Amino acid sequence: MIRYLLALSLSTLAADFRAAVVKTDITPNGPQWLLGYAARKSTGVNDRIYHRVVAMDDGATSFVLVSSDLCLVSPAEYDRVAKLLAAETGITPNQFWWTFTHTHSAPEVGPPGLAASFLADRYTHEVDPSYTELVARSLIAAVKEARSKLAPARMRIGWGHANADMNRRARDVEGETFLGFNPDGPVDRRIGLIALDDASGKPMGLIANYAMHGTVLGQPNLLISGDA
Repeated sequence: MIRYLLALSLSTLAADFRAAVVKTDITPNGPQWLLGYAARKSTGVNDRIYHRVVAMDDGATSFVLVSSDLCLVSPAEYDRVAKLLAAETGITPNQFWWTFTHTHSAPEVGPPGLAASFLADRYTHEVDPSYTELVARSLIAAVKEARSKLAPARMRIGWGHANADMNRRARDVEGETFLGFNPDGPVDRRIGLIALDDASGKPMGLIANYAMHGTVLGQPNLLISGDA
């Protein structure tokens, strides 16, 4: 069950505040190594995956938020894409926030970085540079499109609640901790919300921040998906 309330309008925003939202498909056309469990290759598509881009500008500062249906991206790849974005759009790294839904049913992107040092068995294969480049170029194109569509907007913020997560640190009868389900353990079930409306009040997009693990489909799944 998910409940949310957007109770606060930010009427103090600058009169020239503008925003735009863009969604672009990054589903690969063929099999890809999936990230999140032991190395395994996709055999098809359960549902398509996307970059979701929000561009905002208050007349003095521009900011771009990108949420991608990927498990993770190494800091080195993040920095590479941020550098390309800055060169082509002028959006500096501190104006760019690239976040990930952490689905365990999405392709790998870029080199593993630090993860390879403690999960070496998951990175014994080559990363596909062509898909990595597709992700980077489609992100930059989507940011450019969003910035070209900036229009007068209003921002509202609020908090919601969902019981969709659970503590993963289970304990046995002897008090030993293991990876499992702990319904009594602490979790953060709040949803941070930012709503963007156009000048007429029509919803443009809803940004939600919720702590969860995108593993609903589980390790046996070999279909690409945005998961939860």
